[in-house]
Amino acid sequence: MTEDNKNDFKDDCCKNLVYVSEDIVNTGIGVVIDVQNVYKYFGQLKVLNGISCAIKKGEKVAVIGPSGSGKSTLLRCMNLLEEPTYGEVWLDASIMTPVDPYLHKSILVKSNTYKRLMIEEIKSMLGKGEKDKLKYDDAIRLVDGDTLENMSDKVLKQIKSGDRLKKREGIEFVKAVKAYKDRYGVNINKARQRVGMVFQHFNLFNNLTILQNMILSPVQLKLKSKEDATYKALKLLERIGLLDKKDEYPSKLSGGQKQRVAIARALVMDPEVMLFDEPTSALDPEMVGEVLSLIKDLADEGMTMVIVTHEMGFAKEVANRVLFLDGGNIVEENTPEELFNSPKNERLKDFLSKVL
Repeated sequence: MTEDNKNDFKDDCCKNLVYVSEDIVNTGIGVVIDVQNVYKYFGQLKVLNGISCAIKKGEKVAVIGPSGSGKSTLLRCMNLLEEPTYGEVWLDASIMTPVDPYLHKSILVKSNTYKRLMIEEIKSMLGKGEKDKLKYDDAIRLVDGDTLENMSDKVLKQIKSGDRLKKREGIEFVKAVKAYKDRYGVNINKARQRVGMVFQHFNLFNNLTILQNMILSPVQLKLKSKEDATYKALKLLERIGLLDKKDEYPSKLSGGQKQRVAIARALVMDPEVMLFDEPTSALDPEMVGEVLSLIKDLADEGMTMVIVTHEMGFAKEVANRVLFLDGGNIVEENTPEELFNSPKNERLKDFLSKVL
């Protein structure tokens, strides 16, 4: 990370000093994907600025906003096609990203930086000088509980807002990070299998037939036998009206047909969540309806989904919650009815005036 990025983080983090809630590890709360204080930088370009949002089982969440607001990056962070610069992404009660120490008090207090700053605070309060040697365990015994708690909060804020953790923070810190990852970590490849992704530009392999495209991943990942994957793929092709195209190559299909195949391909994996990254943006206007109709059918069947879209009418009809992003932040979120009919934020009002 460059020094410029560290300074950017320092400025942003002061606005959003948060810790991961204990509720996140409670599998009964119904949250499937939990994004916790995610920042994403590409070099010196800040794309996401401490975003937190939770996607509950069965929810249909539309993500809207101007170009460059971070919508697609947020979606790609949800299944780790992009790894957050800071922050964490959870799937159910498992952490998919590397552990971010800044989000966990229990880890931060194990760091050498925390202990050093605490000793300095205690020495300052007691009037001890630079030459007075004082170990951490001895130092914290010299102050009462309330004072210690206040000092601790002050030091933790200094560490977070200043991005002050170093590469080496001592063995206790390393063990604390490892213990947390061991307890809540998940195999990333297995986690991704539970989250289907549909891209703007289909991402079909042009050298494979439609059927071969659909069964490639489940067979190679050993999730299904070739026979089971083929059976599932054929049923899905029949559902989307493209069974007769199973032996064709993608180049023979229209844009709308390709996108329907891309959706069906994701469904062969039996995902629990579907992520759609502007699924109609690369289509001719007359092809948009057939793709949106398929997505709407999935929504009606109860599929959990997050949809980045410029189709405001579709967001109104399908979503039960809408997030408006601008400048890498969730500026407003609400039900479609409230967000579109009674927007609170001036930036959202301006955006809607141009797209509705």
